[in-house]
Amino acid sequence: MVTAQWQTGFRISEILSLTIGSVARDGRVRSEIGVAPRYLKGGYGNTRYIPVLPELQRALEGYLLWLQHRMAISPALPLFLSREHNADGSARALSCESARRIVHRAFVLGGIENDGRLGTHTLRKTWARNVYVNSGNDLLVVRSALGHSDVSVTQHYLEPDRAAVLQAIRRCDFTRKPRRHSGNNTLPFPALRETSPAA
Repeated sequence: MVTAQWQTGFRISEILSLTIGSVARDGRVRSEIGVAPRYLKGGYGNTRYIPVLPELQRALEGYLLWLQHRMAISPALPLFLSREHNADGSARALSCESARRIVHRAFVLGGIENDGRLGTHTLRKTWARNVYVNSGNDLLVVRSALGHSDVSVTQHYLEPDRAAVLQAIRRCDFTRKPRRHSGNNTLPFPALRETSPAA
């Protein structure tokens, strides 16, 4: 589930809407995954398709094999199952809250420190930043990849962190060569003496 969100940029609700048939057909993982408009935020537009890259394909193949050893799977079965069932006994998809707990647990197991901002949406933002970097910093490409209608929303996904800001500032130094210093490290002006305040 973590890999699926990290490799597609889908919202967690969109990931949890996927069924076995959404990701596999005729015993093979599909070349792209689509989320229908009714499961997208706002519930309108076209089905949003994302290509299945090798890392996601490996994860899905392993997961589907694991699932198949535990139960009979069918195209309509939710991809990520809850331990609970619907009133009629049918399988129920994992809830967003359960997914959030799983993602937090994965961060802990991965040694990723949670500063209070980590969650399921972090994976979508990470994917957005990867698309941004690999598109040559093209904001419109990222907007389209995320399915945003307004580029200003996309910009919020790409807020730079403090380390990136400091690195950019340090690159502003135009000094070409280190300056020569006489072996004396003292300043060329006299040291200032501290004076006590008048009583």
